[in-house]
Amino acid sequence: MNVLMIECPYCHVQQPARITAVADVDLTRDDLPDAVKVKQVADLTAAKTHAQTCKSRRTRA
Repeated sequence: MNVLMIECPYCHVQQPARITAVADVDLTRDDLPDAVKVKQVADLTAAKTHAQTCKSRRTRA
């Protein structure tokens, strides 16, 4: 599992963001290539929730 660490702009705590890779491949094709492009997606849910509820946010805003 790949993880990207996102820093809270208010208290500077590191929050994890899970990175997933997605490939759009049709495995039924006879001419399937040896390599395909992959799109990476980062789930920022934990970092976003922390930033929205961070106690330091009220003191810096």
